[in-house]
Amino acid sequence: MVDYGWVENLEAFCFTAVVGLDPDETVRRLDGEGGFGQTRTFEDCFWSADGPQWAQVGPVDTGVLVAENNGWRAEECVERLSKDAQVACFFRNVQAVMHFVYAVNGLVLAEFDPLVESWPASGADPSVITDALAGLAFGLFAAEESSLVLMERLTGVRVEPAWLESPQRAVRLPPLP
Repeated sequence: MVDYGWVENLEAFCFTAVVGLDPDETVRRLDGEGGFGQTRTFEDCFWSADGPQWAQVGPVDTGVLVAENNGWRAEECVERLSKDAQVACFFRNVQAVMHFVYAVNGLVLAEFDPLVESWPASGADPSVITDALAGLAFGLFAAEESSLVLMERLTGVRVEPAWLESPQRAVRLPPLP
């Protein structure tokens, strides 16, 4: 398995791989502001409840990566993000609440909690990701790492620490309702 062990050191995040959209359209669908000339590292995008939420957005491999440090906005927008596109999103909060979702063309096909489930039990067609699940161990000791491998298998987008640590296009996300 690809080494994603480093993800265990992160407390809360949302990584979203988008295939079929460019970064500008991805930002538009997130209702993001700015991002032209503004760059930040993943650490610089940390969202505290009393400040604005920022996300790194940029091209990676075969698609676009949206990286939110302590955020979850992309997870709320998977249907909109996946219209005429493909999206895999993995969210984890500080209390180890996790959610993996895979959507294509505006429809959530598969979703599950990789901490307590080994395969998706909900979505329009959970079986669509069966082959990509091969050999992955989820649960208490492998949920985060296996979820990032699954994201990469489904989209071709690999989350790399070097990318997160480098200044990327920073987009201010709208305030919570």
